[in-house]
Amino acid sequence: MEKKKLTMFISKKVLGRYINGNHSVVIFEDGTKIKSTGHWEKNLKNGANVWVEDDQDHFTYDFPENFDIKITDYCDGGCIYCHENSTIKGAHGDLVGMEPVFRSLHAGTECAIGGGNALAHPDLEWMLKVLKEQGVIANMTVNQQHLKRYKDKLLKYVKEELVHGIGVSLTDSTNKDDLAIINELGNNVVIHVIAGIFSQDDVDFVKGHKILVLGYKDLRRGHTLFENQSDKIKTKIQWLVSYLPELKKQCKCISFDCLGLEQVDPKTVLNISDKEFNTLFQGSDTDVTDNDGNITCCTMYIDVPNMKVARMSTAALDKRYDFTGKENIAELLKITTQGW
Repeated sequence: MEKKKLTMFISKKVLGRYINGNHSVVIFEDGTKIKSTGHWEKNLKNGANVWVEDDQDHFTYDFPENFDIKITDYCDGGCIYCHENSTIKGAHGDLVGMEPVFRSLHAGTECAIGGGNALAHPDLEWMLKVLKEQGVIANMTVNQQHLKRYKDKLLKYVKEELVHGIGVSLTDSTNKDDLAIINELGNNVVIHVIAGIFSQDDVDFVKGHKILVLGYKDLRRGHTLFENQSDKIKTKIQWLVSYLPELKKQCKCISFDCLGLEQVDPKTVLNISDKEFNTLFQGSDTDVTDNDGNITCCTMYIDVPNMKVARMSTAALDKRYDFTGKENIAELLKITTQGW
């Protein structure tokens, strides 16, 4: 790494530093993450184990680097493309019963909390405090419709460092008042847009902000909408593909989930070299082990209302596995690799 870039990273606050599998991880307050492969060696002078960097060709994981956790199926948003099928009749998950899992989490692990409307869960703050005690970096996804209603709660969580990053799901780009709330919440807000829903009309809302492009999930209400409006959704995806180079200039940062990478293909569209892409891509959700049986996937999905774990939130029903809440996080990660 260039000396200039390294100095820039050192000047930022470090949120976490740990060893996971065959590599070390340092994560900074702005989300920058540096991973370096290495191994333990015994110091010949004093017999102590020391970490030595090396040059392996892939990462392995003893526990997830980050994971998504759905804590409720309750939501009054009524989004017609909701792949979780959340409604006002949806149940909250038993977060207190999940304490053994939470207590097994490693400092520096990132946790993305969502729903449903996670802000409506009565035990959310208790959970956030437990995660902070563990040194976990908690992030949260919030529907834009809930920004104004829960503004004070969100500001409190950010101020107390219970929540570090906030993802705002864009639902109404005509509501410019919400931009003031987004800006007030700080620099670690990312606007979530969905390929096939996001359009030219929404561009002004996201200009100057960080955005995350999510792939269109053809599941539950998302499946129903796709059946009825497949041509419109496909046209919007194609528009996003063609507009991506311009959008990259207009936004602070653009990232993608795995499905977004598949549907929009930014590597090809933006002419990203293999070398550069490999420094950014965190790996496919479904590449789970190497030839030696080591786990090579860094993430997973936990569905607390239904007590299921899976590789990702769009996993088929026969690849979602029961758990009790008494397991540790390493055990849950291993369970999710079944069948892949």
